[in-house]
Amino acid sequence: MRQNPLTRRVEDRQSCLSGQTRLSVVHSGDGFTIAELITVVAIIAVLASVAMPLASFGIKRQKEVELRERLRKITNAIDQYHELRVSPNQAAAIKKPPDLGQGEYPKALDELTKPIELNNGKSVRLLRDRDLIDPMTGKNEWTTLSDSDDPDTNQTNGNNVWEIHSKSTGLSLDGKTHYNEW
Repeated sequence: MRQNPLTRRVEDRQSCLSGQTRLSVVHSGDGFTIAELITVVAIIAVLASVAMPLASFGIKRQKEVELRERLRKITNAIDQYHELRVSPNQAAAIKKPPDLGQGEYPKALDELTKPIELNNGKSVRLLRDRDLIDPMTGKNEWTTLSDSDDPDTNQTNGNNVWEIHSKSTGLSLDGKTHYNEW
């Protein structure tokens, strides 16, 4: 029959007072030992060290997917702007004449986020402001090239926006290309 630990303590104390020596170890059974806690912490540390690289790989992969989507969306908006500028249907063409040297492409990327007034009185917005944020840098900064620039350089004359690249020089997950080459 098991005794309550509190009852055992009282009996041990009484036996000590009566002169009888009785050794008894009281275990309450609550809590963990230091060895158990160290083992659990070590296991959690090993699992965390395995999970961290996987998590950072997943985050980088998601940013790459987002960069590809943004580049595609911005390129489509530039193409739509070009189509509106050269539209044979004058009612659906852009009302404002192009700036000197601009040609048929937008002067700057910000022009795609503002409403563009058409000859028929309607206005069109091709992009939202958040579409111009580079997921790799977190900023609204892109390398732009105009239609008269040398495609092999990153130098632009600033006449218009014909092509864009990320300003991030980080190496992509394929290990071969940099994000600014996309």
